[in-house]
Amino acid sequence: MDAPPLDLTDGLIRLILKTVMHSLSPISPFKRAYRSGGRKPFGLVHRQKPLKVDFHLHTADDPLDRVGYTAKELILKAADEEFDVISITNHDRLTFNQDLFDYAHEMDILLIPGIEMTIENRHVLVLNPPRNRTVSDFSSLSRLRRPETLIIAPHPYFPAIHSLNGHLLKHLDLFDALEYCHFYSPRINFNQKVLHVSRAKDFPLIGNSDTHFLSQLGTTYSMIHAEKNMNSVFAAVRANRIEVITRPLSPLEIGSIARRFLKMKLTGKPVKPGKWSRSRTTLARSHSLSKEFRKPSQAA
Repeated sequence: MDAPPLDLTDGLIRLILKTVMHSLSPISPFKRAYRSGGRKPFGLVHRQKPLKVDFHLHTADDPLDRVGYTAKELILKAADEEFDVISITNHDRLTFNQDLFDYAHEMDILLIPGIEMTIENRHVLVLNPPRNRTVSDFSSLSRLRRPETLIIAPHPYFPAIHSLNGHLLKHLDLFDALEYCHFYSPRINFNQKVLHVSRAKDFPLIGNSDTHFLSQLGTTYSMIHAEKNMNSVFAAVRANRIEVITRPLSPLEIGSIARRFLKMKLTGKPVKPGKWSRSRTTLARSHSLSKEFRKPSQAA
């Protein structure tokens, strides 16, 4: 039986305290030997340049969180970060129209419609959801499955009330990919369990930022080997032609994000943007991931 879910606030506070405490130790279990070269991804040769992708982003249209930037401001930031494909996934609200699609296209970005649905009090990312379909429980989620719709399990094992936790393995066949979320430190990483599931089940793992503040964009994302159209991208995700680009956050970054997130939740007011460095680490394909990380290319 799963332990009762923790409140999001409690989870954030616990992560901050553990990160600060463990940062005092000189020994890190996350210390890795880096490979300077490495094999070609997936043992295949891809002629096209991989696409820089983030499928978990929030904007001021979100009805649950008071995000401090508009959809167009997010698209502009994504263009500045050289993203190729993004999806705005506000909670239980589809933020997508022709104007936004055309604006993103002008920035050389493919904008895919998306939403972070609440199903049985758990969050699920649905990209390009079919119109006029309601989802009340996990059994009805199965009716959304089709080649032109992608279903992702976001931050599945994070200590928050809306995380999937035990529902993930119970309904794993409903999902196309599992999310590796940006919010972790060198010592505390709630992604480890989903990484184990991805390897054990040979299940696609995709990196997303779950951006609520523009400074989070680019901390964790994916490089997907596909043509720049929705069907090709979705097919590549299902075929696991993905590289996850990520790095652990420092205790200062963890504290800054948590403080701003709690302020947003408690006051209901948008929070001003912050800044941090952009160093990154690349995770290899999930089923072949060893204890070593692979350095990203300069292009990443």
